[in-house]
Amino acid sequence: METAGSRGSRLSRCLITLVFLQLPAHVSGRTGDAGKSHLAPLGGTAELLCPVSLWPVKEPEEVRWLRSPRPQRSQAVHVFRDEKDWDEELMPEFKGRTALVRDPQEGHVTLQIRDVRLEDRGPYRCLIRIGNLSREDTVILQVAASSPERVSSLTVALAVILSVLGLLIMVCFWLIWKQRRSKENLLYEHVMEVENLLSDHAKEKGRLHKAFKKLRSELKLKRAAANSGWRRARLHFVVVTLDPDTAHPKLILSEDRRCVRLGDRRQPVPDNPQRFDFVVSVLGSEYFTGGCHYWEVYVGDKTKWILGVCSESVSRKGKVTASPANGHWLVRQSGGDKYEALTSPQISFRLKEPPRCVGVFLDYEAGVVSLYNVTNKSHIFTFTDSFSGPLRPFFEPCLHDEGKNTAPLVICSELQKSEESVVPKPEGKRHANGDVSLKVNPSLLSPPAPELFPLRDMILSLPSDLGPALRGLKVPSF
Repeated sequence: METAGSRGSRLSRCLITLVFLQLPAHVSGRTGDAGKSHLAPLGGTAELLCPVSLWPVKEPEEVRWLRSPRPQRSQAVHVFRDEKDWDEELMPEFKGRTALVRDPQEGHVTLQIRDVRLEDRGPYRCLIRIGNLSREDTVILQVAASSPERVSSLTVALAVILSVLGLLIMVCFWLIWKQRRSKENLLYEHVMEVENLLSDHAKEKGRLHKAFKKLRSELKLKRAAANSGWRRARLHFVVVTLDPDTAHPKLILSEDRRCVRLGDRRQPVPDNPQRFDFVVSVLGSEYFTGGCHYWEVYVGDKTKWILGVCSESVSRKGKVTASPANGHWLVRQSGGDKYEALTSPQISFRLKEPPRCVGVFLDYEAGVVSLYNVTNKSHIFTFTDSFSGPLRPFFEPCLHDEGKNTAPLVICSELQKSEESVVPKPEGKRHANGDVSLKVNPSLLSPPAPELFPLRDMILSLPSDLGPALRGLKVPSF
């Protein structure tokens, strides 16, 4: 059975609840009256009046001040519950700086924030709970700096700006100085480079001048040696004839065996072991095993020919690779003004004037085979080697070259004086291994001199640095 006291207490609670429900709508933060604000000085104390009125209720059960207006992200600034303040749930930056002031007479709750900072600006939500009901509203804190502080802030800002501008100006001046210094260094480097180039050019010019003088001297020596060699070689003139047993079947020999040309078809000749069956070549009848020997071959206007000497033991069958290692010491005109010494590898060169008559000289003991341009009395090429076994003259008129090379090779029966037509004359007595004693017009020979000596002795007597130069000597013309 309820007592009168208990009934009164329950009645009073219902009355409080009814009065709280009948509070004006503007106390709630949801009614649009969130524009309330409070201006506090920087470093001073802010007093945020909660817009929710407690009248006629004197004591709320819980009062919360929250930093953010969004409930899901709110953080507590001050919490009052069960008639005391709670610090456990507060934001660290607000601990010790807040206090809750209640006005029983007016029914107001005020939040005090001491030592106001700029970062304290913004909205604060005031939430009040009485029984099972709660009300909340928002107030905005604005922080105002004092006049000296504003001036100080402007001064600091201006000082910072001026400092940045000064730094930028210094950087610009430094960049301009560095650019000018870089240009000066680059110009200096260019000047030094030009001076070095001029110095190098002068040195190179002097070196080239000395080299040119040396080459001219060597050329004079080579010219003298070649001219003297050709004149001395002619002192060992021999009459050479062709050996028909070695001639390729397509070669046609004259009756006196001093003229050979390429025919259009193979001749009915015996296929003996001495005969060439692939290269269109023929050997001389003479065998040389010592001494000095010289003969001349008229080539006229032929565009291709091969002349020289070869070993008696060279291969006669099939394709033959001509080289000194295989027993060939040959020079070939390969077309026009192009000539090749058939060495390994081959040596190509050009002559200033093509020969119409070619002289071939062999010094067996000295190991020298030289070819000369009788037309202008110049040297063509010289092989140096060591010989063993018999050597024989070699002749190859080559292919027709589309009708431009049909002329024959003609072995001269005497020393040639000019480019007159070569008429074969009756051959004299042939000597296989020695010189031939001929009656020759003295005007065709150089006058004898007591200082003349064999070619091999002349080569040995020259300076040592010219010895390699005479190996493969090829002087275009003199």
